[in-house]
Order: sequence, then C-alpha cells, then structure tokens
Amino acid sequence: MAGLSYMQRRTSGIYEFRKRLPQELAGKPAPKNAPAALSELINPATGCFKRELTVSLKTTNFGDAKRKDMREALRVTDLFALATRYQRGEVGEEVVSLLSLPSAEEIETDTIAALLKEDEAEREQGDPRRYMQTPDERAQWPDLLDPRFGQLGMAEGHLEAKQEWTETLSKEYRSAYATRNPDIVRAELHAYLKAGDYPIDPSSPYYREAGLAVLRGHVKAYDIMLKRQEGEDIPTPSPSPAKGPKLSEAFKAWREGTPARGGKKASPSTVREAERAVRYFTEWHGDLRLGDITKEKARDFRTNGLAKIPTRLTGKQRSMSLRALVKSGDGGQELIHAASVNKYLNLLAAIVSACEREGLMDSLPGFSNPFTKLGLTIDKRNDPNRRQPFSEADLKALFGSGVYARNERPLGGGGEAAYWLPLIALFSGARLNEIAQLRIRDLKQDSDTGLCFIDIGTEGDRSIKTASSRRQVPLHPELIRLGLLRYRQHRLDKDRKETASLWPDIKSADEAYRSAAWSKWFNRYLRTSVGIKDPSIVFHSLRHTFKRVARDAGLSEELHDALTGHAGGGGVGRSYGSGFGLKALGEAMARIEAPSPVKALPEWGVSKVGH
Repeated sequence: MAGLSYMQRRTSGIYEFRKRLPQELAGKPAPKNAPAALSELINPATGCFKRELTVSLKTTNFGDAKRKDMREALRVTDLFALATRYQRGEVGEEVVSLLSLPSAEEIETDTIAALLKEDEAEREQGDPRRYMQTPDERAQWPDLLDPRFGQLGMAEGHLEAKQEWTETLSKEYRSAYATRNPDIVRAELHAYLKAGDYPIDPSSPYYREAGLAVLRGHVKAYDIMLKRQEGEDIPTPSPSPAKGPKLSEAFKAWREGTPARGGKKASPSTVREAERAVRYFTEWHGDLRLGDITKEKARDFRTNGLAKIPTRLTGKQRSMSLRALVKSGDGGQELIHAASVNKYLNLLAAIVSACEREGLMDSLPGFSNPFTKLGLTIDKRNDPNRRQPFSEADLKALFGSGVYARNERPLGGGGEAAYWLPLIALFSGARLNEIAQLRIRDLKQDSDTGLCFIDIGTEGDRSIKTASSRRQVPLHPELIRLGLLRYRQHRLDKDRKETASLWPDIKSADEAYRSAAWSKWFNRYLRTSVGIKDPSIVFHSLRHTFKRVARDAGLSEELHDALTGHAGGGGVGRSYGSGFGLKALGEAMARIEAPSPVKALPEWGVSKVGH
C-alpha cells in the first residue's frame, strides 16, 4: 500500500484524498452499534456505509499533498479495518477495548452535580417566568404573585410550589430505583452519553449500568433538594474531575506542534510511528482520557501487548487489532525487540508530556505521566541483533558483489544509488536517509578552502534526525578518486537543475523519508547476493564502520562526532562557535585510510551509467 496514491486535484487547485470503501462495506447498512469513530464512513441520511470516502488535504502544494495523502491512506486503512470488524459482528473484547467509557461513579457524580447546579440557579434567580417583560406574558401565570423585576431570589409562592413538585419527583425516582427500572431516565441517559460522544447501545450491559447510575443520581439529588427546602446549606458539588483530553486528541495536538516559527515538529516518519503507538494502545485499553491511564494500565499494555507483537508481520497480521495480533503470535514467531517496545512507550510519553506543557492536565493535581520510566532494560551484551561494523571480510564481500564487480544495477537499488550509497556511508558516517535525500546542489565546493563537501541539512524539504545532524562533511579523497564529483556533473548535465535529486531512480511514497524501500532492498541484497547472513550487519553498520576507522586514524571523539552528526558530550560549550571549521574537518577526513577492498575498486565512469 505504501506505493499507492489516492490523491487528486479539485478544480479549485486543492488536493483531496479519495478511496473506495471495501466491497464488504460499500453501500451496505451500517451496524447500529457502530462507534462515533466510524461516522465519517456512514451516510447519515440512509444509515448505510458510503461507497467512497473523500477527505480534503487542505493544500494546493503537491509536495505537502503527497505527504498528507500517505498519512491519510494509513489512517483510512485502519478505519476500514475497524468498520469491517463491526460489520462482521466481531464485537467481543476487541471492540469493548476501543471505547473509553465513564464509570458508574462518574456518571452518578455528574448527574447529582448537574441537578443541584440547576436547583441552585433556580433558588438564586427565581422562577424564569418572572423575567417575561410584558403584562400579557406575565398574565399567563397568575400563580406567580410577585415578579419583583431586577431582584434575585424566589418569588412568593415559588418555594411552596417547588416543595410539592420536588416531593412528587423524589417519590417517582425512588420507586423506579426500588424496582431497578431506569426507563424513567432514558432521555437523561442518552443526553449524557451523546454529550460525551459515548456509544448508545441498549443491548450492552454497560447501558443498563449507566442508566442505574443516572437514576441513583436523581434519587440522591432530590433528597438534597428537599433538605435545601428546609433551609439547610448544602453546597453544589463539583462534577467528576476533568480527566484531560483523550489519547487520540492528545496525539492530534502533539502532531500539530506549535505554530511559532522555529518550533520543533515531529518528522513524518515519527508521526507515523506515534500514530501506530496510539492505535495499539487504543485497541488494547480504549481511547482513554489521559487522567484514566494509570501506571498499571501502561504496564499491562507494555508487558501483555507490545512485548508480544511478532517482529515480522504478514499482510494479514497488519490489518489485525493488537489483541488479535498478540494471539496470532502464539505460534512461535520471533517477538518484537525491547528497543522497539521502548520506542513506542517513549512516543506515548512525549504525547502526554506535550499536553502537560500546555496545561491540559492542570485540573488533575498530582497527575504523573504514566509512560515515563516504563522502558524495558536492554541487554546489549548478549543481543545477537546489535549492529556491528563491517569486518574486512564483510567489506570484501560487499565490494566484490555484482554491483561493484559487474556493474549490475538492480531495480530496487535505485540505479546508481546502489553503487554510491554504501560508499558515501562508509566514508562519511552519514545516515541512510541523509544520503538518500541529497540533491545535486548538496555536493558543494567551499570557495575559501577549495574543499568539496556534502551539505546535510533541511533545505529543500529534507529532514534530519536531530539539531546536531545539520553539518558539512568534507568528501573523503577516495570518494573523489572513485568519481563522485564526475557522477554529480553527469546528473547536472542530464537534469539541468541543481535542485534535482542526486538519486532519481530511488522510488519512495514519502519524499521526507526516501530510504524506506531502498533499505529493504539493501538488506535483501546483503543476505542473498553478498552472502552476509549475520543479522547484526545492516546498512547502518557502515556508520559504525566509519566511527571505527575514524578512531583507528586517531581522530578525537569530538572530531568524529562532528563528522557523523552525533550530539556527543562536552556540555553547552561545545556548541559555541558552530563546532569545527571545514578546513579542520577536511584534514581529519584525509587521515582516515580507505579499506583495501575499496582501494581495489576501479574508478566510476560515465559509461557505466544505465548498466
């Protein structure tokens, strides 16, 4: 699905996302217990599922629309999967977990508070009919003896009338509760549930439990009103304390970030991962309000949910809810790594922390972020998947493979990207996505020193991992010998635009994360064509290899951190003066010796392009 596009342009120039509903849903009557989350899929006039979902992407910019189109596709896929489960009647524990419902105690408290607030207002302001401003209107109620315009308090006769009315209601509600029959408060219950956007399902046990809670609230409220009738001073209680936004609402606020110029926003890839974390939690415990997410719930989600996800999901598993996914992993599949569990927990902690910074949890004194200090301890000593640098033998195998020895250019390798990306990573320590996003103009020559360098930054809608990732990396002499600058000129001669990609044959649905599909190709290539089976050797191992050869060359930690974009240690003072100058970095780069398997490679020539 990652490569598909559901984007089209309206006559107004605004792009929109459009996707047909699955055949199982399109035009079919929607189940009556469908939650509010599915409302955008249902035609309110017919009660049937729509045949097509259209969502405005709210932009006329193609690049922005493309990114939003991908995010919308992921969201809608999950929405269709949820709708399908409802349509099939798969509404067991999975569906219950999707809903965040107030407890009976909360409902009772809210009901009492609302009724007594209304009672207090009536005693303070008097009968609302007194404020009718014409004699004809006031004449309709001869029992209203003393209008007393502009004055507060109850009019003469109002207290006696209220006494009779309150006693009657108290008797009716007590009788209903004695027989445990909540029919008398059906309208009030529906109004409460609708106001909170909670499901109204008369067939569910919760519906009856909530109805009895509303009924108990009425009984207790009228008891208090009768005491007020006798002059007792009974304050109106507060409703159940606000529990903050729902997790889904908190995610949306975190995703939008601050509108201030220069404020940090999450990258598209981070947003996708956070969206998955929120979806997993919602499928496990429901779309809870943050105040209802306890440490116990968070630990249960971590230990019994996340930690039991299979590490490699099949196409069928990708459409499953978390509970179904955990059950499917009972067949002996390798489970998710602890580092991935921690990544999801850290993202959820960041979402909650953003709400705390905005004061959205101030109404809950003593609130503590339930996802902090929850991460699993990772045993890096015995982890067989821990990334290792390439050995000399590994490098010999890689640079003796078909791409380098026979000028093969596999389709998944993105043409010349298959040749250059591993070399650039080996001689710069750059991250894969930093290299994959390079444009022709990002290979530059400094006018003062004459040094050629790679400019890694955010210009041209590129994304970087951290602030320290923005840097200028001098070209290693071996990259120049092999012909990287000649390749650059070849691309410029062909594209005539310096803003064009240096790797036009890399295919990606997300321009901000161009390396996703290429990374999968490279790992397959390592295992099948190169013959490196060790799971700890991946593309990122080239970054580890660069760090190793930089240490072997005697470079200080500060120097090779500056080259690779690591934040490193050293405190605030390290950032003063913008780090090392290009000349010092160039001299350091020249001290790094090229591995012998690379020295044996012939120079790249323009004649090899297209092979």
